[in-house]
Amino acid sequence: MRRIGWIAAVVVVSLLVLTLATARPGDPTLFPAKPADAQPIWLIDNGFHTDLALPRAAIVAHGGPLAEAAARTSADPWIMIGFGDAKFYQATSPWQERLLDAARAALGGRPTTVHLEGVWTRPDLAFRGGVLRIPVSSAGLAALMRRADRSFELDSAGRPIAQPVPRQPGEAFFASREGFDLFHMCNHWTANLLGAAGLPTTPVLDTLPAGLRLSLELRAGL
Repeated sequence: MRRIGWIAAVVVVSLLVLTLATARPGDPTLFPAKPADAQPIWLIDNGFHTDLALPRAAIVAHGGPLAEAAARTSADPWIMIGFGDAKFYQATSPWQERLLDAARAALGGRPTTVHLEGVWTRPDLAFRGGVLRIPVSSAGLAALMRRADRSFELDSAGRPIAQPVPRQPGEAFFASREGFDLFHMCNHWTANLLGAAGLPTTPVLDTLPAGLRLSLELRAGL
């Protein structure tokens, strides 16, 4: 029992050291936003996966691959974006039944996807829970969208490549050029976009939605 206790202590200390060593500072020139410049976006957390909901008007004004993908997805006032392993993300069965496939996805090397979905009203009104308002600066939002642009794989004309996955109207998948593995999962991608907007990130915590939210609460004051 004593040996098990020592092993547990070593694991805990190692995780703590890794968490602190890999934590990334925010950019004070971008975040926190000044009250007159605050642009609200929303973190959507379903307990396993996170998305960001951005105002469609800002996406259209920004232009680029994200705006092109949004125009081909939905005319709703909010656009929810997320990233993941294509096979796992595009499946429709409950995620609890696909844990083995999730483990395979974590090994990396499989195709990835960017998911867009329209939200008909303000996200905190559209979803009952798991929603966090994040006020970013206009410059931070622009940087976040530029980071999202780099996630898309583009065709010879410079347009995002749609993936023909049956879904409801207002929802679409696009091929991604980013890899997916244990160290760059869906919630890491969400955190990276927030990091581009100037928020501090904590990759070890950001692996899971609860950890990402804890990081935002402790380090970004949300």
